[in-house]
Amino acid sequence: GAEEAKGYLKYVDFVSKLYQYEMKDFIDRNIDSPLNLLTPNLAKLIALGGFRKLAPKAQQYLKDFRTERVYSFQAMYAGLSPYQALAIYGVIAYMDSVAGVFFPKGGMHAVPRALAAAAEKHGVKFKYNTEITKVEKSGNRATAVITKTGERIAADVVVLNPDLPVAYENLLDHVPWSVKRLKYSPSAMVLLAGSKKKYPGIAHHNIHFGKDWKGVFDDLIGKRQFMKDPSLLVTNSTLSDPDLAPKGKEIYYVLFPTPNTGSDIDWVKETPRYRDEMVRVLEERGYEGFGENIEVEHVTGPLEWEQQGMKNGAPFAAAHTFLQTGPFRPGNMWGENVVFAGSGTQPGVGVPMVLISGRLAAERILGKDKNYNSRANRKY
Repeated sequence: GAEEAKGYLKYVDFVSKLYQYEMKDFIDRNIDSPLNLLTPNLAKLIALGGFRKLAPKAQQYLKDFRTERVYSFQAMYAGLSPYQALAIYGVIAYMDSVAGVFFPKGGMHAVPRALAAAAEKHGVKFKYNTEITKVEKSGNRATAVITKTGERIAADVVVLNPDLPVAYENLLDHVPWSVKRLKYSPSAMVLLAGSKKKYPGIAHHNIHFGKDWKGVFDDLIGKRQFMKDPSLLVTNSTLSDPDLAPKGKEIYYVLFPTPNTGSDIDWVKETPRYRDEMVRVLEERGYEGFGENIEVEHVTGPLEWEQQGMKNGAPFAAAHTFLQTGPFRPGNMWGENVVFAGSGTQPGVGVPMVLISGRLAAERILGKDKNYNSRANRKY
C-alpha cells in the first residue's frame, strides 16, 4: 500500500547513506588497523543506526513482513541471520535493489573473460591449466611459485586468489591464528538445469521464502541441519538472454542454502537425496513437472565446493560477524610481497567486493592510483 511505499523510500534513503558512508572508508580501501576506522563516517554510521541489528532496523521502515524479508535476507550472503547481522549489512540491499543488479550478455562467465581480455591487451600472459603446489619463500619474501610439474616461476610479487585459508594451508604451509579462528558461512546446493519447459510469469531472479522465516536461520546456522521449511532462489537466465540455451530451451539455476561441511551431514550420501528433495519442493511451490523436463543438469553441493578449494565447502567464505569484518577479517598481505584477493580477505563476499579486493591488491603492489575515483564519491 501507500504507507509501505513511503516506508520503502525511507529505507532506500537509509541504505543509500549506508553505502555512501561505508564505501569510501570501510570497503573501498586497505585497512590495517581498527584505528583506520576512526573517521567522521564512523560517527555518521553510529548516528544512522548502522550498528543496530538489521531485521529490527528494516522493520522500522517496512511493516509488511514480505518487504522486510526482501530487503533483509541479503544478510545470508554474509553468513548471518538478519536478526544477528548489524544494520550496516543493509548496504547489500542497496547494491541489490537500489544500484541494481546487472546481467552480462553471455552469462556470468563473460565477466572474467572480458577482464582477461583487457589484461591480455595490456601485456598480461595467462598460463591456463597450470596448478601451483607451493609458494617458494625466503624469510618474509616469496621468491617463486612451483607448479605441479616442478616448474619454478620466479616472482617479484605473488598474488593469491584461492580461498585465503586454503592458500595458507596448501601454498604457504603456515596458517596464522587469525585464519585458524575463522567461522564459516552456510553453504548451498546448486542445481543447474537445462529444461524443455518454460514457466510463464516468473522473473529473472525469483526468491521463494518459506513460512518459518526465523527457522531457516536457526536450522542452517544454529543447528547446522537442512531447512525444514526451505527458502530458495530460482534464476531463469534465458529470460534475459535466450541465446544461452538452444532455441526453445530454458536454463534454471536453483539454489538452496545448506550447512557447510563442518556439520555432521554425510554429503556423499545426502547430496543425491537432497537434489531430489529440491525438485520436490520446486514442484510443490508451483514449478510443475520441473524434474521430468530436465534434459541436462549439474549439481554442486558443499562437498563439491570444498573439492574446488573452498574451506568447509563454503562458497560465501568466512562469515561476516563483527570480529570477522573490516580490520578483523584476515588482511590481504603476507610478508613483504604476497598479496591476497578474493572473498576470504577484505572487504569480503560478493562479486562487487571481490572485484574491489582485486583493486586493493593492486594498490598494495603499485601504490595508490591518483586517478582512481571511488563510487563512494557520487552525490546522493
